[in-house]
Amino acid sequence: MFFAALFLHMVLDSIGGGILWGAPFSGHLFALVEVPASQPHWVLSFLLHWTFLLELGIWGWALYLWRKGRRA
Repeated sequence: MFFAALFLHMVLDSIGGGILWGAPFSGHLFALVEVPASQPHWVLSFLLHWTFLLELGIWGWALYLWRKGRRA
């Protein structure tokens, strides 16, 4: 379960961020979506990008499944 969570974390980081999937053999940064620097601070650029809404949706879905599992 621990390694599945690590792998899922890396896959999700590949959406809006970037992961060095080929490290240490390759220095290529893999990212599914490029988040442009549209704001003065990089954090605002991520918070105002649509990928942040995707992350909030994933968090909401996980919270829903967790609460549903606790009620059963």
